Amino acid sequence: MFKAGQLLTLSVHSLTDKGDGIAQHNGCPVYISGGLPGDEVEARVTLARPRYAQAEVKRVLTSASERRPDFCPHTECGGCQLRVMDYGAQLRLKRELLVNALQERGLNCSVANTIGMDDPFHYRNKAQFAVQPGPTLGFYAKHSHQLVEIEQCAMQAPETAGITALVRQWMRELAVPAFNEAHHSGCVRYVMVRNGRHSGELMVVLVVAEEPTERALNALVERLAQVPKLVSVQLCLNDAVGNRILSEQVRTLWGSSVISDRLGELQFDISALSFYQINPHQTEVLYREVVRLAALSGSETVFDLYSGIGTISLFMAPFAAQVHGMEIVPEAVADAERNAERNDIKNVRFYCGAAEQQVAALYQQGVSADVVVVDPPRKGCDQALLDTLANMRPARLVYVSCNPKTLARDAAWLSEQGFTLEQVTPVDMFPHTMHVESVALFSAT
Repeated sequence: MFKAGQLLTLSVHSLTDKGDGIAQHNGCPVYISGGLPGDEVEARVTLARPRYAQAEVKRVLTSASERRPDFCPHTECGGCQLRVMDYGAQLRLKRELLVNALQERGLNCSVANTIGMDDPFHYRNKAQFAVQPGPTLGFYAKHSHQLVEIEQCAMQAPETAGITALVRQWMRELAVPAFNEAHHSGCVRYVMVRNGRHSGELMVVLVVAEEPTERALNALVERLAQVPKLVSVQLCLNDAVGNRILSEQVRTLWGSSVISDRLGELQFDISALSFYQINPHQTEVLYREVVRLAALSGSETVFDLYSGIGTISLFMAPFAAQVHGMEIVPEAVADAERNAERNDIKNVRFYCGAAEQQVAALYQQGVSADVVVVDPPRKGCDQALLDTLANMRPARLVYVSCNPKTLARDAAWLSEQGFTLEQVTPVDMFPHTMHVESVALFSAT
């Protein structure tokens, strides 16, 4: 029987898919935040249940060979589950997670080593800070709604620290209240900072439940306008109940409505509401791998499913005869069309609707693909879409996955339909986390 607050001496033997260490105590599992395989730790029980417990490391008695000093002072945050693991070990772990997921489905193929970053820090181009009375700006602690104040995050652009400090000071000096969730009252709910990795341009989005006074907004703009490379200040009004961060009610307080950036040779305008890959450096790596596996000669018709703002479609366009991108979110389709126009790309067409319906409709019209690229959400591909792909039988299918388990599930089904899983390449899009992104190539047999 476990008790909250109980101290246990434990040997960690493996990790959960959430990055917690797993140990055994009297035949029951204990999940230890901050524990690594090979560690012997003194851990304090934070959640006691009859058949398992959750705990946190109080003291490392014997360190795993892969343990490294913690680079983050905000240990309660929980965002970087692997931050005390050697980065090379992180890359090996992510490949192992992918291999294990495939093998559990009876699949064996070539799995490349994980492509990592030379400098796996400050890679995120969007930071979203929750705001609570204090004012406190930060991220929510693991498994809770408790806000951890963040002064500097090693995953975000260094400029974000100065911007959040400026907003915090502005709120204090002008008595601008933070939003109170319990009473659904107050003003500032979130602060979002976007930055262009290549352009260096910065955007600040202040998310409020009610508008600050004109005097307060003018004072904020005056301060933010002094930040080097900041080109856009946006106000987003969101008074809805719930945890959704942004609403459609966005207006420009100062400067431009967008910032610019590029992926490879492509130029993109990024608004407050635009979907844009969080790690642009690794996005270029990922997309180059997609193009490599697609092996286009210039004569192919390509379908890009779940195409978002068209980034993969536009990457592939120079190497294909025609690209058809399909996306269910109208705003993303509009962004994709603007991006194609900005980059003067003529051989791409975008369709708004569910991918499984759009593919079936084109197939019925006699339009089929030589190569299909799918980049589905974590839940994987819709079964109706898989059925259509099985009927269409493109020569090559390139599957971009953010979830090894759903990739393995869909790969097993495709294998039953006569597709061969040729190879998979994991790409580390989110260093120091358990997130695993990969690109898989299937061929029709």
